[in-house]
Amino acid sequence: MKIPKGMEPMVFSYAYYEIKDFDKVINFFNSAEDKGLFSIDRVGAEKKEMSGAFLRDYPKGHWNPSSNLPGAKQVVGSAEIKDNTLKVEAMTRGRLKQLREILEQVLGGSIEFQKQEFKDVMEMLRKR
Repeated sequence: MKIPKGMEPMVFSYAYYEIKDFDKVINFFNSAEDKGLFSIDRVGAEKKEMSGAFLRDYPKGHWNPSSNLPGAKQVVGSAEIKDNTLKVEAMTRGRLKQLREILEQVLGGSIEFQKQEFKDVMEMLRKR
C-alpha cells in the first residue's frame, strides 16, 4: 500500500526516560494542560504517577468529522509516569521524534533518555 505524500506509516513508537526531577516534569505537564496542549487523565502525587495525552487543534480540512466540533482537539501522543520512568508514545516515528525534541528542550537535565522502541503495525498484523 502506497503512503500518501506528507503521511507516514503507522508505527507504535515509544521513548523512555529516567526522571531526575519529578517536580519539574509534573510542572511541565500541568503547564501544558493549562495551555490546552496536554490532558492529564490521572495523577497520583503520593506515588509520583501520571498519565495523559498530548493534544493539538485539528489541521484545517481534517477528514475526521469531530474536527468540525467547537474546541475539538486531536490526540498526537501520550505520556505516562510510573516507577520514576517517563514513557512517551506516538503512532509514528516522526511524531515521536517531535515529542522527544520538545521534552528534551524544555526539560533538559530533569529527564535522561534511556531507550526507544518501534513496533510496525503491518508486521504485527502479518504475524497473527
